[in-house]
Amino acid sequence: MFRPFKKNLSVRPFGCEAEANVFSVSFLHDRGPMKLFVFDLENTLIYNEFLPELATLVDRHAEVERITQLGVEGKIDWVTGFRQRARLLEGINRQQVERLSREIRLVPGALGFVRALRGKGHKVGLITGGPSELAREARHIFGADMSVSNDFLYKGDRFTGEVVVRVTPNTKGVFAAEMGRLMDIPTADTVAFADGVMDTGLLKSAGVALGVNSRGLLSQHVNYEIHDFEEAYRWLSNEGLL
Repeated sequence: MFRPFKKNLSVRPFGCEAEANVFSVSFLHDRGPMKLFVFDLENTLIYNEFLPELATLVDRHAEVERITQLGVEGKIDWVTGFRQRARLLEGINRQQVERLSREIRLVPGALGFVRALRGKGHKVGLITGGPSELAREARHIFGADMSVSNDFLYKGDRFTGEVVVRVTPNTKGVFAAEMGRLMDIPTADTVAFADGVMDTGLLKSAGVALGVNSRGLLSQHVNYEIHDFEEAYRWLSNEGLL
């Protein structure tokens, strides 16, 4: 039985009070339990925005935010923006990256929800555009079976500003499918969770797609939009997907 953890009052709530929307879910009743649950990490399970928070440590936050905004406006692609933001962090030491990775701020109910999935024998995968340090810590906290991330490159203990880019908006769905392949689970038996329009590739890769507090932005891409993980557990149970 799912018993959500007490909310940490230091963590901001979702703050969305609109009614949840259901989209074409009648076909789900005959599917039976899902086997793999794949989560976009940032702003879905955790509140951390890793690069901007690292930039704050070295007083480059405004510059990183400016590049982020260019991406939002469609003036640069995601990979270019990611590389440009990473270069601004050149010289930060590995210990700072690891320390910030340990300061994960969980979305209320996320840990209890994932533990409930694991308790039912389901597999869990995490996907993040952040570095491997963040993915490794999140995988440990949530007890996930797999994670995929990008990599910071170091010279000694100093970040060079260069990155190995694997995870992009265009590859999230590819990695979700690969996780299923490695676990011998078809995409039809996979549920994907994400919060934004940059995650539509991930959502399209799964048999069932859930938007996490997307405020309607994902309404055309998901089967259901949730406001919290207790609601997610209830909906999945009612649809016979657990």
